[in-house]
Amino acid sequence: MLLRVDTLKTYFYTSEGVLRAVDDVSFQVEKGKILGLVGESGCGKSVTALSIMRLVPPPGRIVSGKILFDGQDLLKLSGEQIRSLRGDRITMIFQDPMTSLNPVFTIGDQIAEILRTHKGLKRSLAFEKTESLLQRVGIPDPARRIREYPHQLSGGMRQRVMIAMSVACEPALIIADEPTTALDVTIQAQILRLLKGLTESLNTALILISHDLGVIAETADHVAIMYAGKIVEYAPTEELFASPLHPYSIGLLESIPRFGENKEKRLKAIKGVVPRLAELPEGCKFNPRCKYIIDRCTEEEPGLVDAGGGHLVRCWVNVTPPSPLNNGEKRGFVPET
Repeated sequence: MLLRVDTLKTYFYTSEGVLRAVDDVSFQVEKGKILGLVGESGCGKSVTALSIMRLVPPPGRIVSGKILFDGQDLLKLSGEQIRSLRGDRITMIFQDPMTSLNPVFTIGDQIAEILRTHKGLKRSLAFEKTESLLQRVGIPDPARRIREYPHQLSGGMRQRVMIAMSVACEPALIIADEPTTALDVTIQAQILRLLKGLTESLNTALILISHDLGVIAETADHVAIMYAGKIVEYAPTEELFASPLHPYSIGLLESIPRFGENKEKRLKAIKGVVPRLAELPEGCKFNPRCKYIIDRCTEEEPGLVDAGGGHLVRCWVNVTPPSPLNNGEKRGFVPET
């Protein structure tokens, strides 16, 4: 197992109180596999990624848990040790490439710097490798682009540059935080194909963070659904889309438009919004928005229970009525109390 996150807790200590942005999160990723991390904005996806990279900004702090990378607990490494891993064996593609790239340095300078820092390459060899990387990620005329600045490139080109930077040292793990945000659907598809192809060719693990289940369906091997800082459902991608068990997962899937449906039919929406971390409800954090709620949901928080075949869900009730999503099969469960 390449990465294992075990009972991770990352809290922010503010004037409003302790905000539990990541609260008892566990998952694992194998080499060459893709994990989709899904949820609405504010569910804790990005903070989970920043925790793995040990880049949580103040007043945030990783309170407890383990992040085992290739058998090594990242939380026990010194600052110098974790910096040597970032950009080399673990890399991250941030949501907005324009703010991630330095506007006063050329594309070539920024990629070559990674190779010179982590691989010890001389400047000429680093630029030669940089040109090859730009060609690999599908940027035309790399010999010219290498001398250009971020503002001279389109959004799709800048994202490809970020991907080139992330794979420059052939890392074991890439974390992609909403890598297709603000891109049109054609470029989005190209970026996703590129990421998946690089994962396969380099045998690299990928954590793909997204709020778009359509993106996850086409790309990920496993899916973890996050809500209010917790994973509420985890399953192989095909299993989750065929038989979702948590009301939140069902709501997300029902909100996706489907080919062939009546265009005038309104999509179903999940009522309410993600709660503020300073005002989380008692019991199950999803209970104010859940149509399957029972008394126990407001009194006691459920644990993550195996519903069979490694399909994990955090819910007290049988939540899966027959529907087109699961071919009419009733696949719910009632955890032991």
